[in-house]
Amino acid sequence: MSNELKLIENYSLIRQPYRITMSMWNYSVWQKRILTKIISKLQKNISLLERGAEFGQLELFKNAENDTVKLHFLLTDFIKDGRNYAQFKKALNQLRSVNVEINQIVLPAVKSRKAKKPEEELILTGLIERVVIKKYARDLTITMHKATAMELMKVANGLTVFAEDVMYKTDNKYTQKIYEIICQWKDIGVYVLTIARFKELLVLGNCYPHPTELIRRIIKPAQKELKQIGDVYFEFSVTKQGRVITNFNFIIKTKVSDARVNSYHIRLKEDAIYLLRQHLGFKQPHIDQLEGILNDHENIPLFRAKITELSIKLSERRNNNHPIQNIPAWVITSIKNEFLNREK
Repeated sequence: MSNELKLIENYSLIRQPYRITMSMWNYSVWQKRILTKIISKLQKNISLLERGAEFGQLELFKNAENDTVKLHFLLTDFIKDGRNYAQFKKALNQLRSVNVEINQIVLPAVKSRKAKKPEEELILTGLIERVVIKKYARDLTITMHKATAMELMKVANGLTVFAEDVMYKTDNKYTQKIYEIICQWKDIGVYVLTIARFKELLVLGNCYPHPTELIRRIIKPAQKELKQIGDVYFEFSVTKQGRVITNFNFIIKTKVSDARVNSYHIRLKEDAIYLLRQHLGFKQPHIDQLEGILNDHENIPLFRAKITELSIKLSERRNNNHPIQNIPAWVITSIKNEFLNREK
């Protein structure tokens, strides 16, 4: 169990602005991986902004040239397999063509002679402006407008904390998006939204008009995958009016909390086995016969109560000179009868 907790703690957590999490940009898997790596590179600046720093105080902007900032990466930050290079380069080109419109007040604010209001700028740019890849050095530089970088770091409306690695482990863009969303709401524990809002967030348009198909094709694969690769995953249910599905309900869970719960149940199981060995003469072959019952965590409280009940009966039979000759066999039969009858 300690190894499992260490594994969970090793997830590399990063933060991104809430508005980026809930944006409706239709990224491919590789585009999202690149954007995640860019945001990961900006983590130090995000932390400084959280502590009250101004954008102009950040080294990133002090060193900016011609309203642009440069971020430096190793090629291996993005790709581990040379066969993915073509996909990576295509995604970079696609990000260059993502149009971004940013309205910002000129700082320091200057009074307009006509309107007597702070001047504003409308900035039209690509999500990234250019990329320079040094072939033999195996590194690259991504250049973006500083206003775009600011948008990727704004902390005013809150931040989403998620595991960077999950974005690289999945090849499903819907898993990426659903993961971000449930991470935003994990402290609340449940996220309920209409079908229309869900499709809007995932930019599904008119695809999957029937909710059952949407669940089967989009939600269930993401649910299964996140349970395997994510630090945060979800259980799923629907709300209906009559036979019509109206809402999707994401019950959000974290593996850290699950690990603690599992650890607690394992201790209870071990205590029950200890009682069987110490007081009822059980050996490992006897315990093996009850393994199926012991492995169901929901059975443990009743199982322990049953052991106490049987111990009292054994004591009474000894006092009345009617001892049980084969105690383990008698206990096993009694426990199996109890749980088989309960299941029926």
